Amino acid sequence: MRFKISLAKIPSHNAAVTCVGWSSTEEVYTAGEDNKLLSWSVSNNESAKITDFNSDLYPTNLHFLPRASGSLGKYGDLILLTSSDGKFHIVNRNGRIERTVDAHKGAVLMGQWSHDGAGLLTAGEDGFIKIWSRGGMLRSTVVQSDNSVYDACWSPDSQAIVYTQGPFVIIKQLTPNIKPLKWKAHEGLILCLSWSSACELIVSGAEDCRYKVWDSQGRCLFTSSLHDHPITSAAWSPNGDLFAIGSYNTLRLCDFLGWSRSLDKPQTGSIYKLDWSSDGTQVAAACANGHVLFAHVIERQVHYLNYTAIVKEKKTIVVQNISDDTSELLELPERVIQIALKYMHLVVTTPTQCYIYNSSNWSTPNIFDLKDGSVILLLLSEKNLLLVERSTVSVYNFQGRLIASPRWPNMRLELLRAAHISLSVDTLAICDISSLKTIYVMDLTSSRNVSDSITTIQHPVPILQIALAQSGPPTQRYLAILDRNRDLHLTQTRTSKSSLKIGNQIQSFQWNTEENMLVAVQDIYVIIWYFPTACFNTALLTLSSLEYNSTELGRSPRINYYIGNFVSVRRADGSLLNVPTSPFPTLLHKHIRDNKWEDALRLCRTVKDKILWTGLAVLTTQSNNSDLLEMAAEAYAAINHYDKVFYIAHVKNLPSKAQQMAGAALLGGSLQNAESILLHNGLVYQAIQINVQLHQWNRALELAIKHKSYTDVVLYLREKYLKSLDKEENNSKFINIKNTVHVDIEKVEQKLKEEN
Repeated sequence: MRFKISLAKIPSHNAAVTCVGWSSTEEVYTAGEDNKLLSWSVSNNESAKITDFNSDLYPTNLHFLPRASGSLGKYGDLILLTSSDGKFHIVNRNGRIERTVDAHKGAVLMGQWSHDGAGLLTAGEDGFIKIWSRGGMLRSTVVQSDNSVYDACWSPDSQAIVYTQGPFVIIKQLTPNIKPLKWKAHEGLILCLSWSSACELIVSGAEDCRYKVWDSQGRCLFTSSLHDHPITSAAWSPNGDLFAIGSYNTLRLCDFLGWSRSLDKPQTGSIYKLDWSSDGTQVAAACANGHVLFAHVIERQVHYLNYTAIVKEKKTIVVQNISDDTSELLELPERVIQIALKYMHLVVTTPTQCYIYNSSNWSTPNIFDLKDGSVILLLLSEKNLLLVERSTVSVYNFQGRLIASPRWPNMRLELLRAAHISLSVDTLAICDISSLKTIYVMDLTSSRNVSDSITTIQHPVPILQIALAQSGPPTQRYLAILDRNRDLHLTQTRTSKSSLKIGNQIQSFQWNTEENMLVAVQDIYVIIWYFPTACFNTALLTLSSLEYNSTELGRSPRINYYIGNFVSVRRADGSLLNVPTSPFPTLLHKHIRDNKWEDALRLCRTVKDKILWTGLAVLTTQSNNSDLLEMAAEAYAAINHYDKVFYIAHVKNLPSKAQQMAGAALLGGSLQNAESILLHNGLVYQAIQINVQLHQWNRALELAIKHKSYTDVVLYLREKYLKSLDKEENNSKFINIKNTVHVDIEKVEQKLKEEN
């Protein structure tokens, strides 16, 4: 991946260009010390003069009002323009100044709209940072210091700001009585800052000729090597996977982890400002010698099995098949914005259309028009694809037919990140942007409108990332949740009311593209959970997983992808490393998915591997098939879990098929499934009894009240339990029901005797 640079032969500005901003993905506005405001057409690199400012107005920063959900809104295209005379100006796109406000003593060095466009901040030479309303009314002065503030920007949620103070970086929360977070970031004066709204990382550049990447707690994640000149500008791409760095005659493209993807040496002088287009494919740069530089990201690569697709030029893609050393050249009429390759399909979006190529036929793609232009996000599953545009979300099949147009509460697409949305064959899961503790799950196979069939999953801690498993029936669709504590949880989207913790201190994770297998980075280890549904039992989960640790992984490795039997890991220095995995768990999953249980058993007997036996033991008890208990007993015996073997023998002697299935479900870790089997077959007492045995007292009482039976039994057993512990009743539900239900001990004991 690298930049392709476009630079006019003759500069259009007569002096240094100090600020740059995108009005759309095809148009850029620039202003400089020659007092001109110019408009640029990116396609032909030609400029047109919008207006001449007064001779005493020297612009220092320019920022377009963000578009809420892709629309202009009633305020239209407003530009925030700061100047060296201590004022900021609100300018329309025709160059007319709508409002001028005296903001600071000395130059206003930074001005930026908030992400929702409701307000703006300014930072100046006088050491003040102020927050203003959209109309230019002062709301608050949040920072007063003796040092000039060279750069400042909003946090992703607009509830905090980060700013420079000499060699220090400071994060200031806008809520009162919270102490600012301050740390020494560089050895010299910090000149530029950028806080990504997508990955929540901060990049800083300084006069010590280095740039550094930080997390929001002030921990340094990356420090660059020494450059020849001070770092003068930095900017994150909208999706947070790249950032650009500018210096004297230097433009660098970097991965979000900090390592450099490409380095260019254009003859531009110092690059004062950098700005990304909203689609994340282009960068505009304001240069000291009067030039405006445009850089397009090319050589983006996507991989799947034996195929690699590379964006060679703006409108050209080369698809290589490494198995037979052939390649295909795909030429498109417009520039490529998004590209994805999975499940033998290549999907490409341009500003107006979407192209779906099948690996068996590269010459005739399925093509359909986009609803409202630039695609922000593109996701693929085995049978469909999801497009997130400026104001709409659409699910299509690979023939280009629209399947669903999902909508959900608090649907703010401009804030939606790739980590907070996940697509599978039959399910779509989205994190609520406003709270980050709520997940909306939609059934794409429902005959009703998908927006009418939303189920909600609540998580106690704010969520960092969600991901749906790509395999299995819809009723057993699993969702992995990584929360802010770095704990990884697993839950079922259709039936589960609670999630099970599978690991802690997780840095990154991914599902396998074909089977229900999960890989994660835990500190310096790469852990592969071949059968993650064993997470209800720590011993079984450990037995069915592989822990890979090697010095070649280095510190802070990241999962790149998990396809088939290959785990690709990106090291901290940017190099890729393949972690070897066994093919047998994949084969076992395939046999069980095809309902070939005898083949699965034969594989375990042949390979004689504990991982396979553990996987077979877990999956047989989670299959809702009591005929597989004999196979489960053999699997548990092979891994020396004899207590489970004795329990299976007990389950096989239960009087009814329903009780046997419920016993197997309990062994498979699903109390809810066991309970529903018993209730469906009218075995209310048995459903209450398993909750009592597992000390789920509230649920046992709830079932008794709901079915209007055995309430006295539950109260009697509860009292007996508390007496054995020598404790008093403190559960309000039981205290309240005691006053209305009389417990006749003789009758209750008779009932228990009859049931047993």
